[in-house]
Amino acid sequence: MIPLSARVHGVVQHQAAVCWRLASGRRASPHELNSGTLDEDDVKIARAWLKRGAAIEDDPAAVARFESEFARWNGSREAFAFASGRESLSAIVRALEMEPGDEVIVPGYTCVVVPNALEFEGVRPVFADIELETFGLDVTRLDRHVGPRTRAVLIHHLYGLVCRDYLALLDYARRRGLRVIEDCAQATGAALDGIRVGNRGDAAFYSFEQSKVMTTFQGGMAVSADAGVAGRLARCRDRARERGRAETQRVLRNLVLNFHLYKDGGRWWRGDWMQLRWGGERVQTTTAAENRGERPEGYGARLPAVLAAIGSNQLRKIDFYNERRRKHAQRWDQWCDENGFDRARVLPGSTPVFLRYPVLARAELKRDRSWARRRLGVELGVWFVSHAHPSDRPVQGCPRAADAVERCINFPTLFGDRFGVD
Repeated sequence: MIPLSARVHGVVQHQAAVCWRLASGRRASPHELNSGTLDEDDVKIARAWLKRGAAIEDDPAAVARFESEFARWNGSREAFAFASGRESLSAIVRALEMEPGDEVIVPGYTCVVVPNALEFEGVRPVFADIELETFGLDVTRLDRHVGPRTRAVLIHHLYGLVCRDYLALLDYARRRGLRVIEDCAQATGAALDGIRVGNRGDAAFYSFEQSKVMTTFQGGMAVSADAGVAGRLARCRDRARERGRAETQRVLRNLVLNFHLYKDGGRWWRGDWMQLRWGGERVQTTTAAENRGERPEGYGARLPAVLAAIGSNQLRKIDFYNERRRKHAQRWDQWCDENGFDRARVLPGSTPVFLRYPVLARAELKRDRSWARRRLGVELGVWFVSHAHPSDRPVQGCPRAADAVERCINFPTLFGDRFGVD
């Protein structure tokens, strides 16, 4: 909980910064990185539940409908909704029938919740180095990490890009008899040769957290084309705990708050008002306990029906917003060419979604981000500040990942775009 005095202090500081920007002839608020797909229609659903929750809360069909719609849109056999992407990954580990002591090769440049989700199931993550063209696993580095307990390779598609060695990694895993888990948390909707990511491996997971391609503030999905794995995922979902009413209310208030902080056209003042009203209930995306590798209280939940209803609404808009991201990425292409920055690689035959636009820059440009607000009017992203972001968990033997930790910055790819408005 954030005390009121701290929120008031933050609002005063923010308004002073707004006045300074306006006096300097700049925008009142920079373009933000989070919750860019939230619109008034999503807020309307959240507010309706907060006023009379039972009508949606007691609608089990809302979750089934969202799962079916997502599977159909994504080209997946079946989809199973959980309270987060990390909980979806934990369910996948169980559905793949891994045992304590088994190992999964993961990129040495990831979010801490990924190795945590494995370890919560007794599985050991083994970190391997990445390539710096798309920040995915480098297939040439895998041999040194495969051992007698290796059961799977985790392929991630970062920043909305299809990873460079995607097909080679799939082939490698098949030849070695390893399972493939796809981490599509940042790439919902990206595709290679017309097939969306997540549909070539044994199972995949997606995230609908506040910073992702589509958002229900918290939420995730697991998919699999394997009938046996899908059946076990269904059982994992059915056995997952239901979130309590108070938990769901808090998440919905955070979703509404995010809209006013990051997307509302009047966010420079309405965001502050909502911060004073509901900011004391702010939910941390990754808790301090998770950064320490501890299992959060209440971990292992299914997606609440109201968030599924918002997910269905978000899914209706995702193609529009992904197209806008691709369009804005072309602006960053030009900016990189004009300013001497190397662009990330778009794999031939792929359709990226550019959740963010990643660039390798000088380390000092990552350490001090104020230049982006001054020069470009954008909030600069720093995924990732460590090998297992944002924790300081030590990871050895991944020099390219260490380089990315030092130098990778990322720009927003939505600029106030609104669904239905060209």
